[in-house]
Amino acid sequence: MKAVGFHEHGPLDNYELLDVPTPEVDDEEVLVDVKASAVNYMDLFAVRELDNYVPQYPFWGGGDVAGVVTEVGDAVTAWEEGDRVVAVPFISCGDCRFCVRGEEMLCEEFTMMGEMRRGGHAEYVAMPERNLIPIPDDADFETAAAVPVAGGTAWRALVPRANVQSTEDVLVVGATGGVGTYAVQICKNVLNVDTLYATTSSEDKAEFLRDLGADHVVDYTEERFDEAIWKLTDKQGVDVCYNNVGGDTWVQSMRTLRWGGRLVTSGATVGPNPETEIRQIFMRQLDVVGSSGANSYELAELYDYVWSGDVEPVIDETFPIEDYMTAFERMDNRGLYGKIVLTQE
Repeated sequence: MKAVGFHEHGPLDNYELLDVPTPEVDDEEVLVDVKASAVNYMDLFAVRELDNYVPQYPFWGGGDVAGVVTEVGDAVTAWEEGDRVVAVPFISCGDCRFCVRGEEMLCEEFTMMGEMRRGGHAEYVAMPERNLIPIPDDADFETAAAVPVAGGTAWRALVPRANVQSTEDVLVVGATGGVGTYAVQICKNVLNVDTLYATTSSEDKAEFLRDLGADHVVDYTEERFDEAIWKLTDKQGVDVCYNNVGGDTWVQSMRTLRWGGRLVTSGATVGPNPETEIRQIFMRQLDVVGSSGANSYELAELYDYVWSGDVEPVIDETFPIEDYMTAFERMDNRGLYGKIVLTQE
């Protein structure tokens, strides 16, 4: 089969269209004929710096996958050939002390498809049967594939981890990216937060976010967003700040919070080691909440809102898988709105 992967780490140019064996399924796995796979920043990180994660070479990424079941293992009972499915990329063991109490994202054997396990930027992918969710007949593969990593990350961060309430004000930092567009819609269309603030880098993006549901948008290229939020909230701050980017936005995010507020993080796309301000945390008694991905149950909850239309995946552009480098470069330039998806016939 063909797969978009690399033999060694380095620049994006190390990616190539490989000819590799089709994966074999074990008794509890399902083979999926991939129809669409979304691009994530981890595809860029994988070739550039995740040499400590990659288990074998050549390696191919792809954490967001939708397709059709083409083969099932001998012990599989939930699926059959021809079923339309989307893969849950966060794979847990099901047996450790965390899994048995429903905390699969803390699994001691945790792996992630496309990062620690070969992924779905390929013609076929083998998945555990418990890591699949059905796709309705009237839903397209591109929409289904655009959800798991970005949508699941936003859902878990805001719902079970931050426990955002309808009476609260929320700020989403970096809101036009994949995770951000989901966060905006989850806050407004599912959680019904009181007031939603967002940051972005241009007036065009600000208008896009207002159309998506944001009440107030701050252009951080024109003014410091912490000072803007302080003014907009009459010097009270927001209850929750969701920061998925890190870098030099970290301290500003702390300063947007009310006393006793919650800073939620689930990514560091512009830098994992920002300067911080510890006094902000202890003097104002802030909670810093970490989150990562979503388990099968949480993703299924989100998909209910996707299928109903309350949350609509924002797809910036689709490319045939052969144009993977154009897709990766667009992701790398950070000018996109929402998700990029690779398609296959």
